[in-house]
Amino acid sequence: MNRASSPPRPRRLLFVAISLVVITSLVILGCFVLSGEDEAPGPPSATSPPSATPSASDRSTLTLPDDADAVSLEFDTAEKGPVLVALSVTATFTASTGERRALYTIMGMSCGSMEGPTNTQSVNGTENLTHQTTRQMTQLLSYDVETPGKHRCNATVNAPNWDPEYGDAELSIEAEIRLVAPEASGIYYAATDSEHPIVLDPGEEVAAVEESFPLEAGPTGDLSVLSGTHVTTCTITNGSRDQTEANLCTEPRLDREGSTMSTKTVVQQLDGDTVCRTVTADRSLDSIDHLVHHRLLDSRTRIDGFLSDPCGDRLRVTHEIANDGPAALVVHRASTKAVAIAH
Repeated sequence: MNRASSPPRPRRLLFVAISLVVITSLVILGCFVLSGEDEAPGPPSATSPPSATPSASDRSTLTLPDDADAVSLEFDTAEKGPVLVALSVTATFTASTGERRALYTIMGMSCGSMEGPTNTQSVNGTENLTHQTTRQMTQLLSYDVETPGKHRCNATVNAPNWDPEYGDAELSIEAEIRLVAPEASGIYYAATDSEHPIVLDPGEEVAAVEESFPLEAGPTGDLSVLSGTHVTTCTITNGSRDQTEANLCTEPRLDREGSTMSTKTVVQQLDGDTVCRTVTADRSLDSIDHLVHHRLLDSRTRIDGFLSDPCGDRLRVTHEIANDGPAALVVHRASTKAVAIAH
């Protein structure tokens, strides 16, 4: 006997209808969200990292005697004015003669325009490197851009005086050129009043670099202070000429013991002619013996909050060098620098 089918129950029909409505709503909502993501992406994060500061680095090993084009940096600038460029060289000298001989080394950097008049500007420094001692040396150049556009800086390391008869020798170098704080609110580059060298007898000191500027604080109120010092101790006659006609190291200024010397960089805020805030940014003590003879020294310090709530309207930067002897000390002012940077 066949049974007739019973009609659907009202509760089951209601459940099915509600389920269909929910599923349809979810599908429509999902399509809307996906469509919105494709058509209207969110804005980029406000904390996106800035573009990297222009820099270039390279490494090489020289079989002496030799010289090397250590590294080259190309960069663009849209404005005229000074650009602070730093060359850092880390060098290790190794010789079969051991510690009996040092290596006279010249490191330098030149910058010029690639699109207009070249306007080449350069800086050079010297140091005698000793066997299996690694030295880090820095040179600073305030490059005055006269033609906006593309520019190139080239660095060289030269060791011209090594005689192969001394024995086998090599020089390993790592070199980097970089623009220093191109985004800074203010860069105060203290120049010397003369590029002629100064000879300090034992007990003498000199402000090799001193200059004042209109004070311009950055958003953080911090101040970085960089310095570079290039000196020669008078241990032998003809120890240095530095573009002069006469020898700078002569009797009775000579002493084979070399020189003990110190440096310090002082930064002051001025209210008119009155000093209202002072800090010694860096202080160093170094001994230069007969073997080393030439020395490149550098320092970098950041002073938190020095320009916050300034008390004056001008900033003065002074880089001082003192010689304790016993030999006289030549200060090469053309390659001795001090720079303050407002952040």
